[in-house]
Amino acid sequence: MKTALVFRLFLGTVFLAFFPLATETAQGSDPSSLTVSTVYDTQQPLFIPPAPGTYTLPPIDTVSNHFLLNPTGQQVSLFGLTTGKVTVLSFMYTSCAEVGGCPLAAAVLQQVDRLLSERPKTAKRVTLLSVSFDPERDTPAHLAEVQDMMSPRTDWRFLTSATAAGLQAMLEDFNQSVAKLWQEDGTWSGLFRHVLKVYLVDDTHQVRNIYSTGLFNAQLVLNDIETVLLEIDKRAVTNQQP
Repeated sequence: MKTALVFRLFLGTVFLAFFPLATETAQGSDPSSLTVSTVYDTQQPLFIPPAPGTYTLPPIDTVSNHFLLNPTGQQVSLFGLTTGKVTVLSFMYTSCAEVGGCPLAAAVLQQVDRLLSERPKTAKRVTLLSVSFDPERDTPAHLAEVQDMMSPRTDWRFLTSATAAGLQAMLEDFNQSVAKLWQEDGTWSGLFRHVLKVYLVDDTHQVRNIYSTGLFNAQLVLNDIETVLLEIDKRAVTNQQP
């Protein structure tokens, strides 16, 4: 019950904090999809992303393999989940109440998930990962509830870390700064200081884009995914030539 309550607060931040109109959704419609769309429309910059393949995304960095826990508590490797695929990876924690942080990431990733579900051939080549940096509270059992509530339509996985050392190594590898916020009496507030970063990683584990609050748009992410996939296909054709 406690974990469900915590995540309902997280969902409330995503879906209801901005827009109480969600309660006025017509019967038979999908209220979470409506409110996610509204969050998306309100929080995203007003621009039309360039068409896929009309631009390039040079590598920014290369990441290493790391081990994580899936919602069943099984250890999985980052490379095992992502090799040969284009990956969109977000670091988050489900107790986050900063509307421009983790709740925004969840809303946009759900939008990406829905867009990919309309493109099955593309979706098979993509994985979405939401990795918690709060393993004390975001346990595998809790993340199983989270994944169920978000109702993924494509390969969208919610993961946590088995050890603090493993988590720190992954955060450092991705250059994601995270720090606990302490109260004046020295107790932990339950919150973290972090900058929203969402990473686009190609099939060879190279980071191709890093999105943050000012430029995190579901259509842009989709176009970037398709741009990288076009490059991968072109590379494959070139490699097959004698």
